[in-house]
Amino acid sequence: MASEAAIDDASTVGSGPGRPVESIAGKVQFLPNGERAQLRRLYLTERRSADGIVFRLLYHSGLTGLFTPEAAAPWRLLTHCAALLAGTGQVGKPPHAHNARLGDVLQQSGYSENRLSRLLNAQGAALQDQVIGAVRMVAQKGKGPINLKTLFDLICNDPDRSERARLRIARDYYAAEARSDGETSSDD
Repeated sequence: MASEAAIDDASTVGSGPGRPVESIAGKVQFLPNGERAQLRRLYLTERRSADGIVFRLLYHSGLTGLFTPEAAAPWRLLTHCAALLAGTGQVGKPPHAHNARLGDVLQQSGYSENRLSRLLNAQGAALQDQVIGAVRMVAQKGKGPINLKTLFDLICNDPDRSERARLRIARDYYAAEARSDGETSSDD
């Protein structure tokens, strides 16, 4: 199967059971175009046709016990976001970079403070919608990759991790804004 070979060949980004986010990001980038397209449309069509791809990625990343809907939901959303960032093409763009802070990338993409507030205050289905909108904007502006680990922490089922991610995103957004304001002031 061609997609199995693509997954097995995608060992360039930190993979393995200890780094599932990085492993999934590395594998999404090398999926065939049709499979990446299915992942990108996952929430647009509201169909579950791409779930087989999601679970295959989870399995190949060492996450074999996530077969309840609640446990799989954040991984499903993460995989969708990675596919949005990878884009189209024979080989997708890398969706993950450890040093690409999510708040910083959002600010550089022109993500408004109002949107940031909605993203950081959202819960449940509203959080899912806000995350998808934010990642789509980053992808459309060509500002990716992002730190998908921070994104996963935001959407995971652990309230403490989610709160730390919210604080990290806000801190990085406002730090980027302050740097940008400082550069604008020095240009005057």
